[in-house]
Amino acid sequence: LKQQLAHLFRLRDALDQMESDLGLGDLNDLERRVLSALGEGAGGLGEAVAIKHVLESNLLERYSRASIYRSLKSLEEAGFIEVRQDEADARRSFVLIVEPPA
Repeated sequence: LKQQLAHLFRLRDALDQMESDLGLGDLNDLERRVLSALGEGAGGLGEAVAIKHVLESNLLERYSRASIYRSLKSLEEAGFIEVRQDEADARRSFVLIVEPPA
């Protein structure tokens, strides 16, 4: 167990460093989880993901819809994502991960 915990802590340190290198260091836990949920549904930068997919993600099941929507708005304002409405059906929205701000 001691060795497994040490390995977990090294992995967490590496992940924290990668997030920092990508400019994600200032994001809160929920914002990081929202980006992860988007990454699950997208093939990469610029791939649209339905907001419904984000709301149904297992990564976000303990959070309220209102909290998730606040995080989406915060990520959009920070330039990490773009939210677009479906041109055919205005009730549907999609999210795209964009190049993080420098």
